[in-house]
Amino acid sequence: MPRYYFNVALPTRVIIDSTGKELAGLEAAHWHAVRLVWQARAHLPDDGESWVIQIQDETRFTREVFVPCFKARARAKSHDKKSLSGRARR
Repeated sequence: MPRYYFNVALPTRVIIDSTGKELAGLEAAHWHAVRLVWQARAHLPDDGESWVIQIQDETRFTREVFVPCFKARARAKSHDKKSLSGRARR
Protein backbone atom coordinates (compact mmCIF):
# COMPACT_ATOMS: atom_id res chain seq x y z
CA MET A 1 0.00 0.00 0.00
CA PRO A 2 1.19 3.54 -0.70
CA ARG A 3 2.13 5.88 2.13
CA TYR A 4 0.57 9.33 2.33
CA TYR A 5 1.69 12.31 4.39
CA PHE A 6 -0.63 14.94 5.88
CA ASN A 7 1.04 18.31 6.42
CA VAL A 8 -0.80 21.15 8.12
CA ALA A 9 -0.05 24.41 6.33
CA LEU A 10 -0.62 27.55 8.38
CA PRO A 11 0.00 31.11 7.12
CA THR A 12 3.38 31.35 8.87
CA ARG A 13 4.60 27.75 8.88
CA VAL A 14 4.00 24.19 7.75
CA ILE A 15 3.79 21.33 10.23
CA ILE A 16 5.39 18.41 8.39
CA ASP A 17 4.05 14.90 8.85
CA SER A 18 7.22 12.83 9.10
CA THR A 19 5.46 9.51 9.73
CA GLY A 20 2.66 9.32 7.20
CA LYS A 21 0.12 6.54 6.94
CA GLU A 22 -0.24 3.58 4.61
CA LEU A 23 -3.61 3.75 2.86
CA ALA A 24 -5.28 2.00 -0.06
CA GLY A 25 -5.22 5.05 -2.34
CA LEU A 26 -5.92 8.74 -2.75
CA GLU A 27 -9.61 8.39 -1.88
CA ALA A 28 -8.70 6.73 1.42
CA ALA A 29 -6.15 9.51 2.00
CA HIS A 30 -8.84 12.12 1.41
CA TRP A 31 -11.13 10.53 4.03
CA HIS A 32 -8.22 10.26 6.44
CA ALA A 33 -7.72 14.03 6.00
CA VAL A 34 -11.41 14.56 6.83
CA ARG A 35 -10.89 12.66 10.10
CA LEU A 36 -7.76 14.70 10.84
CA VAL A 37 -9.73 17.94 10.40
CA TRP A 38 -12.27 16.79 12.97
CA GLN A 39 -9.48 15.90 15.39
CA ALA A 40 -7.55 19.13 14.81
CA ARG A 41 -10.47 21.59 14.78
CA ALA A 42 -10.20 22.20 18.53
CA HIS A 43 -6.52 23.14 18.23
CA LEU A 44 -6.47 25.24 15.05
CA PRO A 45 -8.30 28.39 13.92
CA ASP A 46 -11.86 27.59 12.84
CA ASP A 47 -12.08 30.16 10.06
CA GLY A 48 -11.41 27.49 7.43
CA GLU A 49 -9.18 29.88 5.52
CA SER A 50 -5.98 30.14 7.52
CA TRP A 51 -4.91 26.48 7.35
CA VAL A 52 -5.12 23.53 5.01
CA ILE A 53 -4.01 19.91 4.97
CA GLN A 54 -1.61 18.99 2.18
CA ILE A 55 -1.90 15.34 1.17
CA GLN A 56 1.43 14.13 -0.23
CA ASP A 57 2.34 10.79 -1.74
CA GLU A 58 5.48 8.73 -1.05
CA THR A 59 7.57 11.00 -3.30
CA ARG A 60 6.33 14.03 -1.30
CA PHE A 61 4.40 15.28 -4.33
CA THR A 62 1.29 17.15 -3.15
CA ARG A 63 -1.64 15.18 -4.54
CA GLU A 64 -4.46 17.14 -2.92
CA VAL A 65 -4.97 20.16 -0.68
CA PHE A 66 -7.83 19.72 1.77
CA VAL A 67 -9.43 22.99 2.85
CA PRO A 68 -11.63 22.74 5.95
CA CYS A 69 -14.83 24.75 5.71
CA PHE A 70 -16.03 25.74 9.16
CA LYS A 71 -17.45 29.19 8.29
CA ALA A 72 -20.04 27.88 5.87
CA ARG A 73 -21.13 25.24 8.37
CA ALA A 74 -21.43 27.83 11.14
CA ARG A 75 -23.49 30.13 8.92
CA ALA A 76 -25.73 27.23 7.86
CA LYS A 77 -26.36 26.29 11.50
CA SER A 78 -27.16 29.89 12.36
CA HIS A 79 -29.53 30.15 9.38
CA ASP A 80 -31.24 26.87 10.33
CA LYS A 81 -31.82 28.12 13.89
CA LYS A 82 -33.33 31.36 12.60
CA SER A 83 -35.63 29.60 10.14
CA LEU A 84 -36.70 27.07 12.77
CA SER A 85 -37.42 29.77 15.34
CA GLY A 86 -39.37 31.71 12.71
CA ARG A 87 -41.53 28.67 11.97
CA ALA A 88 -42.22 28.06 15.65
CA ARG A 89 -43.69 31.55 16.09
CA ARG A 90 -46.11 31.29 13.18
